[in-house]
Amino acid sequence: MRSYLSSKWYLDLPIQRKLLLWFAPLLLITITITGVYSYQVASNEIVSKMSVEQVSSARQAIDHLDYIAQDALDISDYLYLTPEIQVMLKSDSASGSYINNDSILMINRLMVTRPYFQFLTIYSPRFEPIQFNNKGLSSAIPFEEYREKFDYEGFLTRKKIDEWSIEVPNHSKSIFYGDTKNKLLLTKILKNDLTLKPEGVLILGIDEKDIRRSYSTPNDKTTIIVINSDGSILSDTNGFWIGKSIRELPYFNKPIDLPDLIDPTVEKSDWVFSHSQSSLTGWHVLVLQPRGDLLSQLNRIKWITALILCVTFLLSLIVSWSVATVITKPMKIILSSMKKFQKGDFSQQVGIQGKDEIGQLGTGYNIMVRRITQLIDDVYAFEIKQRQAELKVLQSQINPHFLYNTLNTIAWTAQKNGEHTVAEMIYSLSGIFQISLSQGREHIELKEEMKLAEHYLFLQKMRYREKLSYEMELHPDLATFKIPKLLIQPLIENAIVHGLEPLTDDIGFIQVTVVPCGDHPNMIQIEVTDNGVGIPESKLKEIQEQAFAELPHQTAQNESFALLNIMNRIRLFYGAEAVMDINSVENFGTRVRLLLPHSKR
Repeated sequence: MRSYLSSKWYLDLPIQRKLLLWFAPLLLITITITGVYSYQVASNEIVSKMSVEQVSSARQAIDHLDYIAQDALDISDYLYLTPEIQVMLKSDSASGSYINNDSILMINRLMVTRPYFQFLTIYSPRFEPIQFNNKGLSSAIPFEEYREKFDYEGFLTRKKIDEWSIEVPNHSKSIFYGDTKNKLLLTKILKNDLTLKPEGVLILGIDEKDIRRSYSTPNDKTTIIVINSDGSILSDTNGFWIGKSIRELPYFNKPIDLPDLIDPTVEKSDWVFSHSQSSLTGWHVLVLQPRGDLLSQLNRIKWITALILCVTFLLSLIVSWSVATVITKPMKIILSSMKKFQKGDFSQQVGIQGKDEIGQLGTGYNIMVRRITQLIDDVYAFEIKQRQAELKVLQSQINPHFLYNTLNTIAWTAQKNGEHTVAEMIYSLSGIFQISLSQGREHIELKEEMKLAEHYLFLQKMRYREKLSYEMELHPDLATFKIPKLLIQPLIENAIVHGLEPLTDDIGFIQVTVVPCGDHPNMIQIEVTDNGVGIPESKLKEIQEQAFAELPHQTAQNESFALLNIMNRIRLFYGAEAVMDINSVENFGTRVRLLLPHSKR
């Protein structure tokens, strides 16, 4: 019973008094233990703090190095995919291809805006070496010399398309003449984007001193070493170990060949170290500092500890009371706000500053209140949108169904009254609406698209009577090939409106054919030909220039607007492989041909 009463008495105490009850005795005990073991604790703290700083330094070094490496990889990928470079990689080696001035200016801009990139060189047997040098201090060796020294063919057979290495001046296998700087090299295989066959290499050079500046620290006692995955040293704070093997470093209790063995082999009694590896490049960063230099600072801590023992005992009661007040005051604010929130006041927010646990508690409480309020609003908004969506679904089901039934009823009535032509026209119009809507689908099969075009031509035939004739052909193997909806009908309409209507005496003729392309087995050919008035040569040239642009702009009017609109649609759906070919002879007719890749269904 007494145990229960004493426990209840303690539990009922305010937190402020509980803290005071425990804080003063524990503080006194802690001070005593600190005085006895101050030296050991201080030494551990210094080593621990330095370890944390080294971890941060290693991580920062990795981040800086990854930024430069990622930028180098991005530039190499960009140049690899540049159309001009790809054209040169596909060219005949005897043609003497050269990169154009626009591409030279583009690459120069890339290099100038990144001062840590010293040079860029591209080697290939298909063209003369391409060189860019930010500092203008050296020139690359000829391709034949590079092929002989650096096992060019062997490099092209590797599975990994890029490789990092270090080049030290005065080395027998140096890529550059007259350069005395250590250089970090990114060598990347360049492939033909169609055949994926290696056709050359791209070499991007970075001044090692720029790499060193990216991770250097003001503490001259700290040594940072960057090691490649093969054990070669790419950079270090003093520049002494560059180009050497990890086996030559004096920091290990036994020789090692690969940097993966760094952690268990560093001599921990002599060095405080941190080791980190980049997931991007595989580089290892080793940060070291002599342990003896760190522990020499502990002589001052002995006197500081003795002073703290005397002062802290006198201030312990005051501090304990103040700390308890600081801790419990914001908790009381949160507790008061929670009671109001429980009563339905969802506008509650507490103004607790700081990022400690209590500050995070206040921030989390504010976020919880806002999210609950937002959740209530979202539930109402969701219910409204759900009802709107259900209404739209019903409308989309009812409207086309009503339209088809109405047109078919009119057609049946006309046929019953002997108006067979009118009935056929209404059936064709109904077919156009049905295929055009096609239950919201964006792409339909070619047989449906040709059926829509046939309905349209039939209606135009009824309009122009003896002035219009047409012929349609669809290869059976292409009947199920899917294309963007309403691709052929606009071409026919364009031919009728702008090609056949201006005719005075001649009979207009339109031919629509959809067949495999003989010159390109993986392409299909859609061709619309008319014998109309044709397109003037100047206007035809303007339309062709816009159609062959990378992304045609729909600024033209009349017939060119429809053609460019179709060009835009097939480019968006099929990509750059899609082709529109427009040929016309004034007073003789026009032919529009679409070539679409057969593999993209």
